[in-house]
Amino acid sequence: MLTFEESDLTMTAPVAGHHPVLLVSRSGQLTLSLNDFFRDSDISLVSVGSCCDGIRRFKQEQFEAVITDLGLEPDDGIRLRQAVHQVDAKIPVLFLTSPSRWSDSSLMDLIAEDPHSYYIPENGDREFMLAKLHQVIHTYEAETSLSVLKGRVAKSWFLAGRVQQAMLPPWVHFSPNYEFSCLYHPFTKVSGDLFEWLPLDEDRALFIFGDVSGHGTHSALAMTAIQSFLSQLVMQDRERAEHPELIVADINDFCSRRLRSIVYMGTLVAYMDFGKNLLRYQNAGYVDVLCVDSRTGEVIDINPEGKGSIPLGLVPDAAYTAADTVEYHFEDSSVFLFSSDGLMDLSRDREGRKYMDMETYRHFSCVLAKDARRVEKTVALPFRCLHNLEQLGYIYPQDDLTMVMVRKPRLTSREYVFSCRVPADSKSADDICRRAGEFVQKYYGDESLSVSTELLLEEYLVNVIMHGLDAYEKLSEYIAVEIVAHDRELKLIVWDRGKEWDGLWLTRRHAEESMDHLNRTMADSGRGIPIISTIASRISRHRFCGLNETTFIIPRSGGAAGEGR
Repeated sequence: MLTFEESDLTMTAPVAGHHPVLLVSRSGQLTLSLNDFFRDSDISLVSVGSCCDGIRRFKQEQFEAVITDLGLEPDDGIRLRQAVHQVDAKIPVLFLTSPSRWSDSSLMDLIAEDPHSYYIPENGDREFMLAKLHQVIHTYEAETSLSVLKGRVAKSWFLAGRVQQAMLPPWVHFSPNYEFSCLYHPFTKVSGDLFEWLPLDEDRALFIFGDVSGHGTHSALAMTAIQSFLSQLVMQDRERAEHPELIVADINDFCSRRLRSIVYMGTLVAYMDFGKNLLRYQNAGYVDVLCVDSRTGEVIDINPEGKGSIPLGLVPDAAYTAADTVEYHFEDSSVFLFSSDGLMDLSRDREGRKYMDMETYRHFSCVLAKDARRVEKTVALPFRCLHNLEQLGYIYPQDDLTMVMVRKPRLTSREYVFSCRVPADSKSADDICRRAGEFVQKYYGDESLSVSTELLLEEYLVNVIMHGLDAYEKLSEYIAVEIVAHDRELKLIVWDRGKEWDGLWLTRRHAEESMDHLNRTMADSGRGIPIISTIASRISRHRFCGLNETTFIIPRSGGAAGEGR
């Protein structure tokens, strides 16, 4: 806190001009001289006689520069600068004094410490002072304008990234026949990675992956144009989707005619029939498919011949034929990873020199196989994969990264499992909670358990929607939910891409005490955590690269509810 004494000098109003400048000085002669210097100029001088008055005036009004002498004590001017820069770090501060008043050269050292501080000799003439003021003010105006422009550009990029991600397929999908999960991390706010999912019927789907050359705006715009073209292409002829080489040729024609000399694109088009367990794909300069068996933990080479073709948009008349298409009949336990080369471009140093080598990639493949064997649901798998790589030090991306895991549901007793994705809005959450309660009632015939499950899920989803997601995320975000029914208890798992939050879960005794207090005080808020903690016997929470995985164990009536908590 500054404790300077107030001055007897009266504050002077600014004279006519365009650039407001604050003068802080106890010297009445200096104040009169500078007012005379800047009369009939474009400088509006506001003068005060103490540091306290100067700081107060600076906070109340807009200034483009501050001038001070060090007549009180040398330290006063530096402390004034510190206080002013707490309000505006870029405002120029000009020290008007003579170095001869100091016994050493510390004045110039102190001024040089700050890039927005300047020295003016006290005997400078009017022309010199005006020139110096104009110089520092114009620099300040340029830096301020640049900061505003950067803010606008950053906001535009942020919104563009949100719009682009809203055009992507849902990041998670459940169905009785297959499921997938997608991790999509742009290198900047927008991405040149393409991911398109085009369901053909209950058993069949077309997956299209692309990596547009370059980074930033041009690659993102090209990706969006290609994505729009693909939707129209497949809708016009669904049977064509069974032949990846035809889709690849169509995309090459589009890129060559519409985007030639702008971008090219590594592409992989995969047709999957989960009824026949058939994968048919063509790789045109993309990363090849990684396949693991979740039953045995084995990594499977499904393209031993190295089939593939050149990236799209390079050669207009390039031939993309069935001879380069891979066809693989897979097991029910197969798990497929489709990833862009951003995975291999992860680095252990910021400069991007310590890329992943093949030995590390093989290790990553083995860890993925073990995870696929141990983890029942696909939802968290791509996020867990990236988390495992981060644990090895690969924390610096050098490119856009897309990872999509696809497989058939692992559990065959589907009547025991309830899986769905929920749009991040209150109405959809209410509907899913009702359906979850109906599932529990149908399986257990236990109305109390049904109501408890519905209440816990509703409280938690509302918490995520209201506090875990920002306004833009809610427009296109999904939350994944699964209930697995067991004899003595049910397991409820929620996956969301909201904010990181550890959660202050309560013991049953503290939760019940909290509920009693809330009931007595008739409080309208603060009930969520006590309600959840009262219903669930165990709660665990993990976070993998932006994905929250929260598991609740809800015991049946008569079970060991809450024991050991």
